[in-house]
Amino acid sequence: MKESRLIIVVSLCLFIFLGPVFYLFSLLYPNLIDYMNVATNLYCGIIVGLVTSFCQYCSSKRKIINSIYGAYFDVYRSYYYSKSKTFLWHYNSYSVYKKMVELNPKIVEALDEYHGLFKKYDSTYKRLNPTIKLEENYKAKNMIKSFFLWFNKKSFNSFFEPLMKEVEGILLNINAKRFEKDKAEMIRMYNFIWSDKNGK
Repeated sequence: MKESRLIIVVSLCLFIFLGPVFYLFSLLYPNLIDYMNVATNLYCGIIVGLVTSFCQYCSSKRKIINSIYGAYFDVYRSYYYSKSKTFLWHYNSYSVYKKMVELNPKIVEALDEYHGLFKKYDSTYKRLNPTIKLEENYKAKNMIKSFFLWFNKKSFNSFFEPLMKEVEGILLNINAKRFEKDKAEMIRMYNFIWSDKNGK
């Protein structure tokens, strides 16, 4: 993505710069070369390079968005499964915590590959790298309770539910239509796997 951006910037500079240069040379040295033919060939090459680089840039950008979306959705899926399927009234909070621990390196790695033209003002970058609002419930003592208490519904909900609302908001912000579709498919698959009818 960085390389594609560089090629786009250089190509645009050449596109803007070469026109006046050729015009100036055609005035100073009108019989030196066939300026129109040379300029046409150069501009055709620049346009091809621009189109190719732009396509590569968009493809790389889409891969990064999908990677970050997938990482967040993995956490959301783990939370949904843990909340929906308990073992003797115990919620598997460790499974969700493990996905949360894996989330940050994936996001950092993906964002490291992201190179917008002006990253600070890039709306896509802001959607992919939001600020999580820290709350009192996110403290370690509440998470530890959800690990070690057997009847841990209250501690599980108090720690993970606010965080998952943040995650859901991020997913909706990245791609609301896809999230609604993936969520419905996730619930459908869960109901199919754990359905009483399916087990008979």
